[in-house]
Parts: sequence; structure tokens; C-alpha cells
Amino acid sequence: MRVVRGAHVRSRHAPATGYRYDGLYFVADYWSEVGKSRFLIWRYRSVRDREAEAPPQAPGDRNPQRKPATIQRIVRNSDVGTWVKKLNNYRCQVCGDRLETPAGPYAEAAHIRGLGKPRDGPDTADNILCLCPNHHVLLDLLAFTIADNWTLIGLPGSLKPVEGHAVSLTHAAYHRGHRGKSVAPPP
Repeated sequence: MRVVRGAHVRSRHAPATGYRYDGLYFVADYWSEVGKSRFLIWRYRSVRDREAEAPPQAPGDRNPQRKPATIQRIVRNSDVGTWVKKLNNYRCQVCGDRLETPAGPYAEAAHIRGLGKPRDGPDTADNILCLCPNHHVLLDLLAFTIADNWTLIGLPGSLKPVEGHAVSLTHAAYHRGHRGKSVAPPP
């Protein structure tokens, strides 16, 4: 049998709060006896199945260590991304969706050629697409790229251009040249 222990039981085996799965048990012995109300009751002695121990608790630390660190990061010009998103009316240039939130429309400014090493792309409007979060991740992980005629490679359809937003074919070609190479998603 599977045993789950609750905090509401006064027992040294009960968790302090909530419920806890305690693992698999089997009945080692059983017997009958007369209870307080003079009815016949059955008693069971259960023993934990050592081959099927309770699963380990989820890892975590309520008081994680803090260590000072010095890092260098690229400081993006958020005005450029905001300009591209506004020009595209916060619509994804791949699927055309516009995400509405209580705080207003939401879209992401996605660099075609990444800013960091080894790509060293520029933080300019011609290197940025207005994308929904899903298509931003897919672009970053090279699941799709853009052909010179704006059709998508790896996804059906084509990029939805907007007047006034010139996307660089040079950056698209650079991105396309890296498709098929291994890119590990972040942990």
C-alpha cells in the first residue's frame, strides 16, 4: 500500500505541515480484536518496502549562500527594441499574434545576430525582430531562420515585414549560416 502522512495527525512520523508521501508498505501481520465499542476490529502491522523507498525530497535551500561576483554584460539600448515593437504594433513578425496583458501589449525584441561573443551583432533596428516569446526562443535556438525572400526555414510561412522597419539580409544570412549547429538551451 502507498502511505501518505498528514500534519493533522499527532504522530512522531507526521510532517510538520501539509502532506508527505512516505513510500510503499506491505502488510507483515494482521489480527482481530474486540474494540472499545465491543465490535470486532482488524489490526494490521505494516512494514516499509525497502526496495521502494520514498522518493527524495525536491532539492532546495531556504537560506542560499550569497557570494559577491563581478560580471561584465552587454548593455542593450532598450529604446531600439521599444521602437521596433511599437513600429510592429507589438505583433509577432512570425505568427502575427499580439499578446495583451493587464499592463498592455507584450512582445520581445529579438536580435537576429546575437550581441554577445562570438556573434558580436549590433544593437540596431535592422538586427531586431518583434517576436512573441515562443518565436523568440525558437529563433535563439536556431529552430528556424529567415531566407533572403523572407520565407521561414524550419517553420511554415514568411516574415511579416512592416513599412519603416528594414531588416538586414546580412544578419539573416549570418543567422542562417549557424542553423544546424548545436545550440544548447539554457538550464
